[in-house]
Amino acid sequence: MSMFQPLSLTVSLTLAVTLMAAPELQIQIVYDNTSADNSLREDWGFAAVVEFREQRILFDSGTDAELFMTNLGKLGIDPASITHAVTSHNHADHRNGFFRLGLKNHTMRAYFLDDFPPDIFELAFAVGIRPVRVREPLELFPGVYSTGIVEGNPSEQALIVETAKGLVMVTGCAHAGADRFVETAQKQRGKDELRLLVGGFHMLRQKDDGIEATISRLEALKVQSVAPTHCTGERAKQIFRQAFGERYLPAGAGRRIILE
Repeated sequence: MSMFQPLSLTVSLTLAVTLMAAPELQIQIVYDNTSADNSLREDWGFAAVVEFREQRILFDSGTDAELFMTNLGKLGIDPASITHAVTSHNHADHRNGFFRLGLKNHTMRAYFLDDFPPDIFELAFAVGIRPVRVREPLELFPGVYSTGIVEGNPSEQALIVETAKGLVMVTGCAHAGADRFVETAQKQRGKDELRLLVGGFHMLRQKDDGIEATISRLEALKVQSVAPTHCTGERAKQIFRQAFGERYLPAGAGRRIILE
């Protein structure tokens, strides 16, 4: 029997109507390899919009800039409403939509890793955005943080949100290992649990024993719920679903995760 009880999490399609007080945190999957909404086309890549304390943080921006912008529109997300934009790492399937967004939003605060090549910064400058160069852990605003550079191949940053009921982490690909990202978040924020881990876990080519070993480490780190996306891989998702049961949250473009 699992040591964890199901969390007060709600997963719904964007068009669902819910009569309740405003939730503490919402994560809207905008771009993913799968789709939870027939009106949204799936494509290789990842993007999510995190809503917390009246701020909207874009985390990654997918591969196809036109599709990314189309999905934002279909989900009712005004490009001008994005207050912060974090790019996890310098791969096209996580950064391409950002530059199109920059043409419509010159006021958002953007965050690139300090080791991004000069041409990526120049593209941002060309659309009127001067990204913050991130190396060390960084507070975007109270309760929301970048991990700073987590060394890997390539290096990445992930997003940490400190909710009233625990930490939530959003990863792009977690090339260094999902468990390493969780350990980083817990160490930085002085916590020993993680309420929810969302994003790519980079297990597409891993064998079952490697996937199961990672799950064991995540359980030992007291990860309460997971929502694997993108490069996690279908086989890994199946194993995660079996291991986490009710604590597994399906993702896909159009899915909204609500935390009360």
